[in-house]
Amino acid sequence: MFCRLARCLARLLVLLGLGALVALLWRRCRRRPEGGGDTMPIPSWAYRQPDPLLYSQPYLTGLGYAVTWDNPDITIERNGAVVDQHSLLPATDYEIVTRVWNGSTSGPVADLPVRVSYFDMGIGAVAVPVGATTVDLGVKGAPSCPAFARVPWRTPATPGHYCVQSVLEWADDAEPGNNLGQSNTDVKPLNSPRAVFTFPVRNDAAHARDLALTVDAYGIPDLPPCDERPDPAEVRRRHDPAAHPVPEGWTITVDPQGVALRPGASVDVTVDITAPDGFSGRKSFNVNAWHGAACAGGMTLTVEGTA
Repeated sequence: MFCRLARCLARLLVLLGLGALVALLWRRCRRRPEGGGDTMPIPSWAYRQPDPLLYSQPYLTGLGYAVTWDNPDITIERNGAVVDQHSLLPATDYEIVTRVWNGSTSGPVADLPVRVSYFDMGIGAVAVPVGATTVDLGVKGAPSCPAFARVPWRTPATPGHYCVQSVLEWADDAEPGNNLGQSNTDVKPLNSPRAVFTFPVRNDAAHARDLALTVDAYGIPDLPPCDERPDPAEVRRRHDPAAHPVPEGWTITVDPQGVALRPGASVDVTVDITAPDGFSGRKSFNVNAWHGAACAGGMTLTVEGTA
């Protein structure tokens, strides 16, 4: 028992010293001691609740913000180098790397479970488990925040385009809604000057849903300097979906624009993107599926052009 406590203490002291010790004692004391007996009460002032998080599209859309499905907190590496998620080799060993943040300035986390899955390209696809690991996460602003969770992944033998999902599993979380993020993207070259994407949209709910598909051109803007405290109204404006329409000169058609699906049913959706004359470079568009005001998932589609 003492060895176990010593190991935990050493790891938590690396995170935040006394704050980590308090968090550990709280979790330990909430458990029933060996041999029975009552749990030890901990005063409310002594406990510091953590808020592990990552870039979470369901959470952000629920707040009314625009999102990209090209998740900045999920990358794929091979032999220690970041690789293009759209050019993965079949039956090949990679690592899925999840960058984990903490919204709390006083509550660190020891042994935070991070679970990773993959799924076929599309909206509402069935996730296939890859594996899980744990990380020690310091408080916001500490050297151990963010933490990086690495999970080995051998891609399926069948060639195809796969997307990735990461989930943080912490029961006593200040905000459990920001614990799931997806990297759900596709890239195609423009061909005189069009690019056509086709992917399935599936109803992953337990009841029938009518889904409406919308398109915007949102991308994560440059971050302001750390010494600035932006006005909340300005933050809302910068990330408002209405502030990021399809730019003039671009033509995008979605077929169908709306679908009615039984539970588990799916339909293929085609998105046809035509660039303005002379376009070169990369441009991304987000296709989101909505059930009323709730976002049911989405895709980020990127086109590449050479003038």
